[in-house]
Amino acid sequence: MTRSIVLLLSLSLFVPSALALRKPAAAKSDAEPAWMADLARRHEELINRNGPGTDTELRDRLLAMLDRDQEARGVKDGQPKNKEKLEIATNLAEIDAGLTTELKEIVAKQGWPTIALVGIKASNGAMYILTHSADHAWQLSLLPQLEQLADAGKIDGSTLALVIDKELVSEGKLQRYGSQFKFVDGAMAMYGVEDPGTLDARRAKVFLPPMAVYKQMLSDMYHLKATDKIVSAAAPAN
Repeated sequence: MTRSIVLLLSLSLFVPSALALRKPAAAKSDAEPAWMADLARRHEELINRNGPGTDTELRDRLLAMLDRDQEARGVKDGQPKNKEKLEIATNLAEIDAGLTTELKEIVAKQGWPTIALVGIKASNGAMYILTHSADHAWQLSLLPQLEQLADAGKIDGSTLALVIDKELVSEGKLQRYGSQFKFVDGAMAMYGVEDPGTLDARRAKVFLPPMAVYKQMLSDMYHLKATDKIVSAAAPAN
């Protein structure tokens, strides 16, 4: 049986913000795609509306935690340290558990780190750490609050999308944003999604690129083809 591997590495590996996707100014003939310009504009408005963050001590703490999370996944400054293959720490589960404990302490004391509190990068960093947590019960307990914060424009919806999809897939349900793939027969296949016809519209709402762009990013990252094949999430065992 082909081994299935859910691709749950940090969003910073393959779903950068719309701003990060933008290339330096090019020739006039090399026009920026409309979707990219729209996402970048709205993402920049989100950042400007919330500001750089008021709690610099917590911001720096979260950024240090994010660095540990990314280093353990073979990433430095948002890029793979080894271009040929991802170098994952052998004690990854232990690192994630420690970061989960630390994030729990922060949330219990100060609430979820919003953009207004710690800035966009640190706020997203908290979400990356939540994504990698093995404590699914804790993730589920936070989802209603996090969805409210995203709807209110207080956190970046692109980072939350992965958490939502991860939980839906773990429950054997259709994912919402198409972020979850599994490795099958030497290629990557997407888990089924809710209402495929409106997938790109849902992705755009939370600052994610179109599905075709996302698949190309996955292929470039993992050196494997992201196919159009759709697979079902296995229902959880009773």
